[in-house]
Amino acid sequence: MKSKKTNIILVVIALILFIIVLLWISGIIPRQIAKVYASNYLKEHFPKIKLEYSNIEWNSALGDYTITFKDEKDKIYTFLIGPKYLPIHFGQGMFGLEEEYKEIYEEPKEIVDLDSFYAQKILKNKDIRELPKDYSAEQVQKDNCFVVGTTVHNDHLYNEFMDKYHKKETAFIRVVESTIEGDLILIDILYDAKNNKIYLVMDTTRDEYAREEDRKITLRTYEKTGQWNYHDIEYWVVYNGELPDGKIAEYSINSEKLFIITKIN
Repeated sequence: MKSKKTNIILVVIALILFIIVLLWISGIIPRQIAKVYASNYLKEHFPKIKLEYSNIEWNSALGDYTITFKDEKDKIYTFLIGPKYLPIHFGQGMFGLEEEYKEIYEEPKEIVDLDSFYAQKILKNKDIRELPKDYSAEQVQKDNCFVVGTTVHNDHLYNEFMDKYHKKETAFIRVVESTIEGDLILIDILYDAKNNKIYLVMDTTRDEYAREEDRKITLRTYEKTGQWNYHDIEYWVVYNGELPDGKIAEYSINSEKLFIITKIN
């Protein structure tokens, strides 16, 4: 009798083990392991982004699972995770999230001067102070700047910048204008999504006709950017508070409150 019970127990154990092995080989258990591990990992290492599990599939071409999460804005994040039977190692996709997280949450929190401005990841290798004194109009176009004046180049950059601004995504653009005499004025504009502010750096050091004390690089901070209609002409501006009535015959502009970047029509 005792032997019969023992045999039954062994059969049950064997059956359980068989089911577990079957579930493991079929991928059901590994998928759950990947889901739990990835969810906990993302919560621990990226606490400021609230990611929710969306889906997981086996990617036979890459030999790993493809697991997807989405944030509060329904932005999709996709990662590879493996190996097949114990998926606890991230692959492709994680580096991109790490870089994005650093850019948004781990860079200098406040921009207070030119050093902290150009310390932003999006501005890597774009420090205006490192440009040569003889920086030319030809080089400006090669460097993918938004050139305005009698001729306009790369105007799509303005649309891309404003599109990101409206989506509250960090964005940068370099605007280049020429004085009447042909000297270059450089303007770096950064929309910092984490602080919801506009930062503007203006470089007038190449303006040979300006007073010596006016040839400098300055940093200003604004709350918003947009279009301002002044006497039926559209301008791209950055500003604090609310835009003034553009129908007023004469308007004395305080550049600390309203700065005209360029005419856009």
